[in-house]
Amino acid sequence: MKIQKLVLCAMLIAMCVIGANIKLMGSVAFDAAPAFIGTLLLGPMYGAILGIFGHLTSALLAGFPLTLPIHLIVAGMMGITMIAYGFTRQMLAEKTQLISVGFSSLVAFVFNCPLSLLALYPFMHEAVLALFPVLAIGTICNIFVAEIVYQVLPERWKKRIAGY
Repeated sequence: MKIQKLVLCAMLIAMCVIGANIKLMGSVAFDAAPAFIGTLLLGPMYGAILGIFGHLTSALLAGFPLTLPIHLIVAGMMGITMIAYGFTRQMLAEKTQLISVGFSSLVAFVFNCPLSLLALYPFMHEAVLALFPVLAIGTICNIFVAEIVYQVLPERWKKRIAGY
């Protein structure tokens, strides 16, 4: 593993902690934006680790308002979200930027919001419906911030980090 990737991963972990302190409601916070950035720069597996860590940090700081088992499921779904987002982005790399960014962001939203809530349904039943609005807003905000940051990074940084 290159030292650059380790350092970047450490910086993104620190950013997850900072983002976890910027709450929208309960444990919904800006902890996922660094994970989305990490997914784009380092790959889906790094992104999954960052997504899991970011959510668990946010939930810990909020006092695990939905209980630890629920937050472990959410953290797992964050990891799956980053994998789906990263692989979708890689598959669409040859397409136009609008298609690549738009479709991968849509995939991330679907995995992070409705599918995550569906995974929680057996445990929380109809209560998951109350989480939808704030989770949808949080997901959109995290993706938006990550995409903006990624788009303004110089291409030479992206290629150097990715190892091209």
